[in-house]
Amino acid sequence: MSTIYITERDVSFKVQSRYLKVFHNHKQRFYIPIRNISQFIVFGNIKLPKQVIQIVRLNQIPVLYLTQSGEFLGRVENPSAIRPKYLRYQQQSIHNTEFNRATAESMIWAKLHNQHTYLQNWTRNYTSYETKRALDYLTLLMDNLPIAPSINDLQDFCTEADRVYYCAFGSLLKFHSNGHGRYTSKFLHLGNQLLVQYIYTLLNTTGLHPDYAVFHDDGYYELPLAWDFAAEFGAPVVDDLLLNFARNLHKTNGNGKKPTTLLKRFLQSWEAKLKTFILHPYAGEISYRQCMDLQVKEYVKSLLGDVEYYRPLALKFNPEQTSFTKVIKNQKPALTLVK
Repeated sequence: MSTIYITERDVSFKVQSRYLKVFHNHKQRFYIPIRNISQFIVFGNIKLPKQVIQIVRLNQIPVLYLTQSGEFLGRVENPSAIRPKYLRYQQQSIHNTEFNRATAESMIWAKLHNQHTYLQNWTRNYTSYETKRALDYLTLLMDNLPIAPSINDLQDFCTEADRVYYCAFGSLLKFHSNGHGRYTSKFLHLGNQLLVQYIYTLLNTTGLHPDYAVFHDDGYYELPLAWDFAAEFGAPVVDDLLLNFARNLHKTNGNGKKPTTLLKRFLQSWEAKLKTFILHPYAGEISYRQCMDLQVKEYVKSLLGDVEYYRPLALKFNPEQTSFTKVIKNQKPALTLVK
């Protein structure tokens, strides 16, 4: 399945039979079966033509609108007459205090664990007061999660952890970008939006309703269940991507490029990140894309009672390795970027 990113105004479309042609500067950029389009992500004030909107509605294709800096603008909703497959189980789980508490604690523990693990990896060659404090504090919070009286208290732990963790992350970003972090820090929000949107597509195809969250507040967050799953992937996917992006920009003198050029480079890096392979604690070597799908299915198993509890993604730190991930080169791109 493919995502189409639209970053510039001078893009045109043509529908031919069951295919969509996309043109830029009157040149055809790609030709894709409509059934293979998973979503559109549109940056800036760009209107999709009527023929594309018809395709979106007929095929239930999600459309996300963002500013050039990644701020949420809105989405095209395609309400289906078919109820999500597992909606009844989600509605029943609302009253299952034990299930919700156990699942929330697992997800939040995995979030703190992965933040701690990646801080260890990032500080092999650089440490600061902020990173040392964050490592100690995350360890303390992980140990104290079981004694939190309620899910709200767990969420407070999570918020407090983020405050200390992102202070350390800012220190690392400044170091790796040689003081030019302002050029890349704006992409942190964009990365989280892309992560949540991708998980949202997985929830749709799996049959889960995105509003039935475990610990995120549906009155504050768009797609709160997607944000629940994103918690486990924030550090290894978004934060790690941003640090490497900043470091590579500094090495290639890319900080002086135009904002639109940086956006395209970031989207290309995002696509590469999704195809990066990691060692999953239960499934072996799989890509991040497969890993997210696996965690959603793991949640469904726990929701149905097929497994005793939800097993979160907890990545291990190996001091002998210089990286957690392995990028498989020369792969066919899974998603398409409109340049």
